[in-house]
Amino acid sequence: MSFTTHPSARGVARTALSLGTAATLVATLGAPASFAAPAQANSAERAKAHTTISSLSSAQQKAGFNRFVITYTDSALNAGGINWASPAGTQVATWNDALYQGLTSEVKSVDDLFKIKTNYVRTTAQKATVVTLSSKLTAEQAEKYMATLSSNPSVASVEPDLLRRSTARARGAATSKVAQVAQASNQAVAPNDTLYPQQWNLHGTKGLAAPEAWKTTQGAGVTVAVIDSGIVKHPDLDANVLPGYDFITEPSIARDGNGRDSDPTDQGNWEEAGVCGADAEASESNWHGTHVAGSIAAIMNNKRGIVGVAPSTKILPVRALGMCGGYDSDIADAMVWAAGGTVEGVPANSNPAKIINLSLGGEGTCPATYSKAIAEVNKRGAILVVAAGNDGQDTSKVAPANCGGSIVVGATDQNGKRSDFSNYGKIVDVSAPGSNIMSTVDLGTTVSTGAGYTEYDGTSMAAPQVAGVIALMKSVDPSLNAERAKQILKQSSKPLTCDVNGCGSGIVNAASALAMVQGKKDPNPQAKPWPKRAPKHPTRAARVGYVTNPAVNHNPPFLITAHGLIPGQ
Repeated sequence: MSFTTHPSARGVARTALSLGTAATLVATLGAPASFAAPAQANSAERAKAHTTISSLSSAQQKAGFNRFVITYTDSALNAGGINWASPAGTQVATWNDALYQGLTSEVKSVDDLFKIKTNYVRTTAQKATVVTLSSKLTAEQAEKYMATLSSNPSVASVEPDLLRRSTARARGAATSKVAQVAQASNQAVAPNDTLYPQQWNLHGTKGLAAPEAWKTTQGAGVTVAVIDSGIVKHPDLDANVLPGYDFITEPSIARDGNGRDSDPTDQGNWEEAGVCGADAEASESNWHGTHVAGSIAAIMNNKRGIVGVAPSTKILPVRALGMCGGYDSDIADAMVWAAGGTVEGVPANSNPAKIINLSLGGEGTCPATYSKAIAEVNKRGAILVVAAGNDGQDTSKVAPANCGGSIVVGATDQNGKRSDFSNYGKIVDVSAPGSNIMSTVDLGTTVSTGAGYTEYDGTSMAAPQVAGVIALMKSVDPSLNAERAKQILKQSSKPLTCDVNGCGSGIVNAASALAMVQGKKDPNPQAKPWPKRAPKHPTRAARVGYVTNPAVNHNPPFLITAHGLIPGQ
């Protein structure tokens, strides 16, 4: 299932809770650092704000804006008088308040203009300030708000803190799976996982060539962080799951009664109609993070379910999406923590990941919130894998795929063609199977009721398979870095049929990639055909998100038992 940013990003149909006021912050701090006098927003600031807002989807612009992230210049961050080492929590005044206090004049100006109240929420891992407003601003008002705050010389950028979402659609009928599994199970196949014959993405002619790669390694000694909706208990995953963290700050989104905590359990992201947006339809829980994790590291040879691309790899579940999605600021903090960075108020990560999967994204220019987090992830040596998106458009219009510093993945189908929903363009590095991908989920339509399996479409399904292949590569060569990993994946990929102007270098090939890592001859050399030219007016797929839109009455997941497959209720 999907990805998290996204999109369609619909604002929460309620005002975010205030966690403090500027007056309270001033009272809790010593003398603030010196700042230049506030200035009127200039044309450059107004133009930048307009570009940011206009790049978002029409649905997001219509929904309005009531949450922003303020980032500061390097000179302001390095100024004297700020004790960056002072203790802090995530829901109280923190060590960055001195910078926020310097915006008093600008904040008062916009508050008076729009008759709102700007409330401090918290400081991010990148020393930026998250604020909420007492009521939503229109797109035009948001541009004025951002431009005015940006007029302070200590401010580098002001951007909406957007909700990113995950969506999904089950594929195929559960009853049809019974006959297919029974027939395939009588064949001499390896591994012995019951649904492995249906995992065309691993062993089919248009798949990843995983069985050949498993002769060399199954990914032991590598940790992959899955920043997503969290994870649920599942016998096909539990042995490979490490202690993670829940980075959702808003209790109403987290659905666990509090903000950030050490429990990354997916509480279910079902929605009632109209709760997450005026036009939002009711939807069921999709257990997206569990599906993504299963594609990477589901256990091999346990005579049940599926097998992951890297079945001996460990999963670090990092929860950043809940009901209505997850905020950019929470996702960015999750990225930094997953790579071993410091997030104030959050315990140190005892299992830093060297590979991070982001099956999420949404329309818009790259926010500074993501670019700063990606820079920190890269500095710490982690390899970031990002889904290209499912809007059938150029990936340059989608963040965080358009931020750089990552390996961007498109999706293909069983025929080796670009999946019709997959985004495309020169930003896409490689492609991987993304249609009809079988993996682990929960049977519950709202809360968790038990382990099951189902198929989803999406670049959200393609990205974790690439993360799994990189885990295999990293297992063989622990010194593998992001630049070399990307180069090898591109050079060793298999041909695909691309009907647009860019699907990456080809379909990722695990066996060939491992051979290149080891300096061996490619076991599956294939000449790549010239890609077809894109149509003059490519049709945008009627899909939203990094997985296809959920059907109102989709086929349910199913549970594998000794008596066969039982559809979920």
